[in-house]
Amino acid sequence: MLEFYYFLIAPVCFVLFTVMYIKIAHFYKIYDHPVGRSSHLKRTITGFGIFILFGLFIYSLAFPYTLKSFFIIGLLMITTISFIDDIIFVKHFIRLIFQVFALTLMAIELPFSYVTIEKWPLIIAIVILGIGVLNAFNFMDGINGMLGLNSLVIMLSFLFLNYHSVDQSGTPISFIKNEFLYTMITGLSMFLILNLRKKAIVFAGDVGSISIAFIIFYLMLNLIFKTGNYAYLMLFSVIGIDAGLTVIFKLLLRENIFVPHRDFLFKKLVHVGKQKHVKISIIYASVQALVSVIVIALPLQGRLSAQLSILFIFTVTLCAVYITIRNKYTKQRVIKMREPEVDE
Repeated sequence: MLEFYYFLIAPVCFVLFTVMYIKIAHFYKIYDHPVGRSSHLKRTITGFGIFILFGLFIYSLAFPYTLKSFFIIGLLMITTISFIDDIIFVKHFIRLIFQVFALTLMAIELPFSYVTIEKWPLIIAIVILGIGVLNAFNFMDGINGMLGLNSLVIMLSFLFLNYHSVDQSGTPISFIKNEFLYTMITGLSMFLILNLRKKAIVFAGDVGSISIAFIIFYLMLNLIFKTGNYAYLMLFSVIGIDAGLTVIFKLLLRENIFVPHRDFLFKKLVHVGKQKHVKISIIYASVQALVSVIVIALPLQGRLSAQLSILFIFTVTLCAVYITIRNKYTKQRVIKMREPEVDE
């Protein structure tokens, strides 16, 4: 009965939260002001991603003690420093320290009993990969609808799999409580109403993009550990390939990968290709949805070779598409040669 009422009350709570936050943001001037690298032209309310904390609050009131304590502490840590960064600039090094501690706490709570790999080396690898995931999601917020749509597709995939997954012995499992997924989906839907438009009313800010990435990464690892299906990494492959190859590209050019930039393919499609924000966001989310449906539909459970084959095929295909489109929309970097001086 509680679950039924929660499905009715949660949306109402998010509507009230939205009205209150917009008023508070205007009063305290919590705005994202456009700069040279921005993808918007007018100041916009930012920090709306604190809806993640609000969702965590109402979920915990209704279903206490259903989330792991270290996961909650890590999420609170990373959300707090990210919200502060939305208001006043926080140095990259300080944010990195918080991310490392939060990811370590999150990793400790993972169901390692389902894997045979040694725990601490795996935790170190998870923290390193997690830093990449967090920062990849962080750069999505500048394109209207990109963060919300892609996150919603991933969450809906999780919700479906939570009803239909089995562990490595074939026993049906649930890797998270459905109501938690419903809370995140409701919050993301409210965010999209305000963000998926020509002129966004709000941005999630660092607090939203980082915390959403943190939750998705945690749920993804829970799902993979409990099912033993590594092909589920493809559930966020579209933005993952974009971010990964962009980082490699910038490293080859010896550029700072932690400074916000427009080198992501989806930003090039907007700024160089002059495509509309909403159109690019829908294309990215649609491609991700298609990949997710294929991966979920394929009978890969317990077949490691098939899982690795799917990972390889999809990764190579997406990389090829990325490189092809990037070459089309990448402006040539022209180096001006200094003219030789002529003796008179």
